[in-house]
Amino acid sequence: MLAALAVLAVCSSVLVVAFGQSARALQQAQRSDRLSLAARSLMDEASAGRLQPGRTEGKWSRVTWQMEVSALPRGNAPATAWRLDLEVTDGARRAHYSSLQVRSAASGAGQ
Repeated sequence: MLAALAVLAVCSSVLVVAFGQSARALQQAQRSDRLSLAARSLMDEASAGRLQPGRTEGKWSRVTWQMEVSALPRGNAPATAWRLDLEVTDGARRAHYSSLQVRSAASGAGQ
């Protein structure tokens, strides 16, 4: 009887530790998802408008962000290639995203 109670106590403590680790992993995934969602929304917003070289920054749903837009050398090409570098921060978590876009001069988006 005493051995059964000891085994039950050990199993219960293992389950409590496992549930705690699962809860921490779930919170970490939620924070990562929030950074990814913010980055996707900010990139979509920047892509929809006219691109101008320079740095912009702000806050979006408790996420601090900085975006650097730069035009790549175009040579004789009729289109301009743009590089968008976005860094999003949520407390201790930080993520960096980059995107390349090509815009024609006729689109009105860019130089």
